Amino acid sequence: MKSSQFTETQIIDGLKSNDSRVFDYLFNEYYTQLQYFAERLVSNREEAQDIVITVFRKFWNLRENFGTQNNIKAFFYITVRNQCLDYLRYRQRFNEVKKEYESHLLSAEELKGSDHLIIESDLINRIYKEVQKLPNRCREIFILTYFKGLKTKEIATALQISESAVTTQRSLAIKYLKHAFSQEGYVFFCLVLASLEAQRS
Repeated sequence: MKSSQFTETQIIDGLKSNDSRVFDYLFNEYYTQLQYFAERLVSNREEAQDIVITVFRKFWNLRENFGTQNNIKAFFYITVRNQCLDYLRYRQRFNEVKKEYESHLLSAEELKGSDHLIIESDLINRIYKEVQKLPNRCREIFILTYFKGLKTKEIATALQISESAVTTQRSLAIKYLKHAFSQEGYVFFCLVLASLEAQRS
């Protein structure tokens, strides 16, 4: 049976029996509209794509919990919205910390060799050391993203893997780094990410 002919009952039963054709059907049915929805909220296409892919991954993990297609659609939109709001809250906090971090860099330049420059160098050195501890594929994708400045689609093409695989590996890297710097606290971790963003620019 072609995926376009799935009935609601077949969709629900297919999810419970791990039928990947049902997932493909739902992905093709909702991905574009969800990406548009997310992009309108976060104003960033690549972030919107990452968010939607993450939501589909969550959906598949919860696939046995849905009773109707309306439940599925509601889950997609509510979860995408919540992920977007989380991203916007994180981005706001990140930008605040990054602004503070960059003001320290400016002060370091003005003071020519002050302690701020030493702190910056030490921070970047720590990042490199922790990145080297990542699993091979995870490390490769992280470096291509933050040190080479490649986008998700470019990395997927270069490594001949799916964009969702790139997103997953990058998320694992961030999770590892967050844990690695957990003792310093959330603000310090934001400074780490600010340093990485500075490396990309």
